[in-house]
Amino acid sequence: MGEKAMDKDKIDDRNYEELSVAIELAQHTVYKRFLEELSDYPLVDLDNEKKAEDAKDCLRFLKLDELTCKKGEDIFQKLSTVYHAGMALGCSLAVMIDAKSNDAPVDIYVGVKNSGAKDEANQLSTSFITLKNGIQSNFPGTKFRDMPSQGEFPELIKGIFGDESINNFVSSVSCVASSRDKSKTENKEFIQGLEHFVDAMRGNTYTAVFLAEPVTQKEQNDIRAGYENLYSTLSSFRKSVWSYNENESQAVMESLSDGVSRSVAEGITKTQSHAVSQGVNIGVNASSNKSTSHTHTEGTANTKPTNGAKAGQIMSSGLVGMIGKGVMLVNPVIGAGLMAADGLLKVAGNIMQGASKTKSVSDSISNTIGKTLGVSGGVSAGRTTTKSESESNTQTDTTTKTKTSGTTETSGSGMALQIENTNKSIDEMLSRIEEQLKRTKEGEDYGAYNCAAYFLSAKQENVLSAANTYRALMLGEGSSVESSAINFWDGTEKSNKKDAVQTIKEYLKRFRHPVFAMPLYIEKEKGCYITYTAGTVVSGLELPLHLGLPTRSVYGLPVIEHAEFGRSVTLKRSGTSQDERTIRLGKTYHMGQVEESKVNLNLSELTAHTFVTGSTGAGKSNTIYQMLDQLSRQNVNFLVVEPAKGEYKKMFGGYSDVTVYGTNNLMREYDMLRLNPFSFPDGIHVLEHMDRLVEIFNVCWPMYAAMPAILKDAIQRAYERAGWDIETSENRYDRRIFPTFIDVYQQITQVLEESAYSSDNKSDYTGALVTRLKSLTTGINGLIFVSDDIPMHKLFDSKVIVDLSRIGSSETKSLIMGILVLKLQEYRMDHAVPNQQLKHVTVLEEAHNLLRRTSSEQTSEGSNLLGKSVEMLANSIAEMRTYGEGFIIADQSPGLLDMSVIRNTNTKIIMRLPDYSDRELVGKAAGLNEDQIIELTKLDNGVAAVQQSEWLEAVLCKVDKFNDKAQGQNDQTFPTKKISANKKEICKSLMSCIMKKEGRDEVDKEELCENLARLGNMIVSANISAYAKCCYFDYINAGKDEKKRALQKLVYNILDAGQVIKNVEQYSNAMQDITQWKNVVARQLELNEQNYNGSQVDFIIEMLLCEQTEWDNRYITLYNHFTEEIKRNGGIL
Repeated sequence: MGEKAMDKDKIDDRNYEELSVAIELAQHTVYKRFLEELSDYPLVDLDNEKKAEDAKDCLRFLKLDELTCKKGEDIFQKLSTVYHAGMALGCSLAVMIDAKSNDAPVDIYVGVKNSGAKDEANQLSTSFITLKNGIQSNFPGTKFRDMPSQGEFPELIKGIFGDESINNFVSSVSCVASSRDKSKTENKEFIQGLEHFVDAMRGNTYTAVFLAEPVTQKEQNDIRAGYENLYSTLSSFRKSVWSYNENESQAVMESLSDGVSRSVAEGITKTQSHAVSQGVNIGVNASSNKSTSHTHTEGTANTKPTNGAKAGQIMSSGLVGMIGKGVMLVNPVIGAGLMAADGLLKVAGNIMQGASKTKSVSDSISNTIGKTLGVSGGVSAGRTTTKSESESNTQTDTTTKTKTSGTTETSGSGMALQIENTNKSIDEMLSRIEEQLKRTKEGEDYGAYNCAAYFLSAKQENVLSAANTYRALMLGEGSSVESSAINFWDGTEKSNKKDAVQTIKEYLKRFRHPVFAMPLYIEKEKGCYITYTAGTVVSGLELPLHLGLPTRSVYGLPVIEHAEFGRSVTLKRSGTSQDERTIRLGKTYHMGQVEESKVNLNLSELTAHTFVTGSTGAGKSNTIYQMLDQLSRQNVNFLVVEPAKGEYKKMFGGYSDVTVYGTNNLMREYDMLRLNPFSFPDGIHVLEHMDRLVEIFNVCWPMYAAMPAILKDAIQRAYERAGWDIETSENRYDRRIFPTFIDVYQQITQVLEESAYSSDNKSDYTGALVTRLKSLTTGINGLIFVSDDIPMHKLFDSKVIVDLSRIGSSETKSLIMGILVLKLQEYRMDHAVPNQQLKHVTVLEEAHNLLRRTSSEQTSEGSNLLGKSVEMLANSIAEMRTYGEGFIIADQSPGLLDMSVIRNTNTKIIMRLPDYSDRELVGKAAGLNEDQIIELTKLDNGVAAVQQSEWLEAVLCKVDKFNDKAQGQNDQTFPTKKISANKKEICKSLMSCIMKKEGRDEVDKEELCENLARLGNMIVSANISAYAKCCYFDYINAGKDEKKRALQKLVYNILDAGQVIKNVEQYSNAMQDITQWKNVVARQLELNEQNYNGSQVDFIIEMLLCEQTEWDNRYITLYNHFTEEIKRNGGIL
C-alpha cells in the first residue's frame, strides 16, 4: 500500500513563500493596519504650487441657515445625490462645523474645492452651482447663503487654521461608516445623525472638517484588480483536501463460433456506354529536414540584503491601487522632495526575515522543420464509344451456425481515506476581500470617495471627545471590514509634534487630506517610503453618513420636516361647471418656498360655502380680505358680520361702495345698525318667521323646559296685538307694523301671570326670559333693536360690513348674527331664482358664537333644543347656495363649531392650527393624510392648506398680501346721525294734533289733516310699541262713541304711562297731596310748561288715570280724587 501511495510533497506544489507575502500585503490593503500608526509617520510638506493656492480660485462655500426635508424621505439618499452631482467634475467636497465659543450656535458650511489650477475655474463654478441646485431640488425650502470667496470666508479660514490660531490640538478619524439595524431597537428612529454629535459637543469650542475626494474610474479599476489578484493568490491556500484510494478486481470470459456458407449465381448482362474522358497528370516532388535540441539548466542562489539594496519586488504590480489612493514609492527624503522608484511592488521572497532564497529551473526545446514542394502536370482529352454483351449464371447457398457461451467472474475490494484541512485565517481574509469587492462594486455604481474627518480645538479633551463621538456614531454592522483609527497630534510648545500640527493645518486650510510617509525600511541614512492619507475609500451610499447633515434641529441649524402637498391645482374633471369665473388666492407653497404656480378658487364652488380656520396671527383675516377684494373685482357683493376686533371696517370702510354699520353712535362715519327681529318680507308667512325666530333664541339663549313654548306664546300674542292675523299673515292696520322686544316683553309678563306654573317656576322663567327681554329694550340694545330697521336690500344687495366688536355681551352678538342670517335667508327666499351663480357672499367671523357645537345627549328637562336649533341654522345656510349665496365661515377654533358646518363647506382653507383635536377634525374633513395634518402646526403666517371639492388633492398656498390702499380714505367729518324717529318729537306732535282735534286749541282743519297723515308715517317707523301704533290707527278710524276710549288708549300707550304711574305709585297713597303727585307724573312724562299749558296737562293725566283704571281698579279712588281736585280748582275735563 505504501509503495502505491504518492508522495504528498510531490502533489502539493503551492508556493508558501508567496503566501507570506500576500498575507503581509493584505494587512495593508484589506485591513488598513497602517491607519493606526499615522501619528507616528512624518508628514510630506506641501509643494510651492499648492502653498500658492488662493481661496477665490479653489474654494466655494455656502452657510446653511435652515435645512428643510420631506417627512418620511431618506435624507441620506438625497445627500448621496447632491454630493455625487457636486463632485462629478472632479472637485472635492467638504463639510465644516464651527463652534466659535462655548455658548455660541454652530455654523455649518458646505462647499467644493478644485486643485487650484486656473483652467479649472469653470469646473469649480459649475460644481458649486450644481451643489446649490442639488440642495434646492432635493431639500426645497432650505435656506442658505453664499460665503464670499474674498473677505468673509478667507478671514474665517484664517481664524481657524492660520498661524495665529489657538487650535493647537488636532485629531483625525478614519473609518468605514455603516448603518445600524434599526429593527433591533425599540425606537426605530435614525440614531446616527450628525445632530447627536453636535449635541454631544454642546458647550465646547471646536472645528470639525469632513473631507471627501472623488476616486477616478481608473483608480477604482486598479483597486478592483488588486483585490482580485490578492484573492486569487490566497484562494488556493484556503482549503487542502487529501484522498487515499485502494481496490482489486478479477474477470474470466469464454466464447465459441462455427459457420458454413456456399453460393451459386447465374445471369445475363448487356452493356452499352459512351464515355468522354479527360486526363490530368500531376507530378509532385517533396523533401523535408527536421532537427531537435533540448537544454536543461538548474541553479540555486542565497542572498542577504545590503544597506544600498532596494526593498525588492515585494508585491504584484496589479496591487498598487489597493495600498491606498496615491500610494507612491520614493527614495529617502533628501532636501525638499522625494524621488520615485519603480518596480518595487513585485513578489520577491520572504522580506519579513530580512533575507531571500532563489531556486530556478529552466527547460528549452527547439524544433526546426524545413520542407520543399514541387508540382508539374498536363491535361489530355478524348471520346470513346463502347458496346458489349455478356451472359452469366450464379447460384448462392449459405448456411451459418453460431454458438457463443461466456462466463464472467469479477471480484474486488476497495478502501478510501479523505482528509480536508481549512485555513481559517485565510478563509476569513478571503471573506474580507469579498466584502471589499462588493464595496468596490458599490463604488463603481454610486461613486467612490477618499473620506476622513478632522477635529481642531484649543483643548485636547475637545478634539479627543469629538473624534471618539464621531467614530462611535459612524460604527455599525459592517464597519469592521476595515480598521478604524483615531490619531492625535499635540501642537503645543512642549510637544515634538508642533511642526506636524502646523503642516496638518496647512493642508486643512486648503481642504486637502494631509499626506504621510510610511517607511518600508527604517535605516539611518537611506530607506523607502509609501505615502498615505487618513482617508478611507467609501462608496456614494456610505458618504452621506461621513459627511452627514443633522436630521433634527440643533443649536444653530433648524431642521424642518415638511409633508408634501400638491404642487399645482389639478381638477378631477373639466367642463363640469357653468361658472368658470375664478378669483386669485395666492401662489403654491412647497417645502417652505413660494413657487410660481397660481392658486385660483372657482366661484361656482364658493356657492357651496367656504370654511376658513387658523390660530391667532396665522393670517386668517388677510385671507378673507384678499377673497373679498377679488370678489369685488368680479362684481360679487358681500356682507361681513364681525363680532370681534373691528378690522374689516378699517380695511374696507374707505371704499365708496362699502357701507359700514356699527353699534356705537359716536362713530359718526358709520351708520347705526338697526334691526327689528320681528319684521319679515311680504312673501314669508308670519308663522314661518316665528318658528325660525324662536330657533334663533334657542341658539343664543340657554332654554329649557317650557321656556321655548312660553317665549313663542308671547311672540304670537305680540303679533296679534300688533294687528296681525296669524292664519292669513295679514295686518289689519299696515304691513309695516311689526312688534318689537317692547311688545314681547309686555306680553311675556302677562303670559306668566296667566299661567298655572308654580311660583318657583315663574320666578325661574322670569329671571331667564323677562330679564333678558327687558335688557334688549334698554341701553345699546334698545338702539339696535328698533322698529325702523335697515331695508333688507341695502343689507344684502350691496357691500356691507356689520361691526359688532363694540358689543360686550356674547349672547347679544350671537342674537344679532342669528337675526342677520334669518333675514338673509328670508330675503333670498322671497326673491328666489334657483340655481343662480354666485352673486353674494356672507362672512361670519367667529362663527362659534352662532353655530356652536352641542352635545347630542338629551336631558331630563327635555330634548336637545340647542343642538336642533344649530342644526336647523346650519341647514339653512347650506340650502342658500341655490340662491347664489355663498358663506365664508371663519373661526379660529374648529372644535367649537358644529360638525355640520365643517362638513357642508366645499372649500376649506386651513391655516396654522396648534391644537391636535382641531387639526384632526378639520384635516380629516379636508381629506388630508396624517403627515399633512401634522404639517398644519408648522405653517408659516399667510400659508394655508386649501382644498376645493373639485380638486384632486389639497395644495399649500401662500396667500397674497391684501393691499389696503383704501384704508383711511374716508377722512371727512360726519354729523351726528339720528337713530330713528325721535320719540319725544312724535309725542309732542301727536299731543298737539290731539289737542287741536279735541277742540282744546284753535285749529286749521286742512293743516290738521296734513299733520295727522305725516304723523302716521312717523309713528309707523318710530321706536315705540306696535300696540301704540295700532292705538293711533284705532283713534284715527274710531267713531264718535269710541273716540274717547281710543284716545285714552293712544295717549296711555304712546307715552308709556303705565310704567310711569307705577314708578310714582308711592305718592298715590297720599290722598292729601294729589297736586304733588300730578306734578311728579307730569315731570316723568315730560309734560313741561313750555309745551303744554295747565289745562292740557290736566286733560292728559285724566286720560291716563282713566285708562289705568281699566287695567287696575285700585286706581279708581285715585282717579276720582284727581277729577274732584281738578273741578275744585275750576278746571274743565
